[in-house]
Amino acid sequence: DVANMLTGVTPVANGGTALSSGFNNGKLLQVVKSTVTTSATETTSTTAVEIDSDLRCTLTPASTSSKFMVQFFTTVKCYATENMAFGIYRKIGSGSFAKVNDGAGTEAFRQRNSEIMQLSTTLLIYDHPNTTDAVIYTPYFWCPSTGTVTINDNGMGSFTLATEVSS
Repeated sequence: DVANMLTGVTPVANGGTALSSGFNNGKLLQVVKSTVTTSATETTSTTAVEIDSDLRCTLTPASTSSKFMVQFFTTVKCYATENMAFGIYRKIGSGSFAKVNDGAGTEAFRQRNSEIMQLSTTLLIYDHPNTTDAVIYTPYFWCPSTGTVTINDNGMGSFTLATEVSS
């Protein structure tokens, strides 16, 4: 196991690892991975829509000080003169989905007005939901003005990975 070969890496419950020497910023508490989806999914919506509920990660934070690193791995395709964007949304408890603040921008990724683009990409956000209620993270996509965005073209896979870290 490569992780166990690294200095300062300690095995933790459920086969995970935590960096234990030289790092005082917390410990890995849990990692949740969504289902891998391979079906092509597309949208022409100009407002954000959930890509697929199978890409959701649900976690119950150990404490209100827990932090989350959420990653969305996908392949994407869009055409010249079309726009597309992705963002990570979260739902706390029985609330509704809302975009997670990803800095000064309005989305985590955008392709704008170039040739056909087809690539694998990863979105990454760092979040502090300040709750012990269940939290659901899920990716959304949209076309800010015109176009079509497609994920998993040619059967490539997508999934979401959420990691909880203690403070």
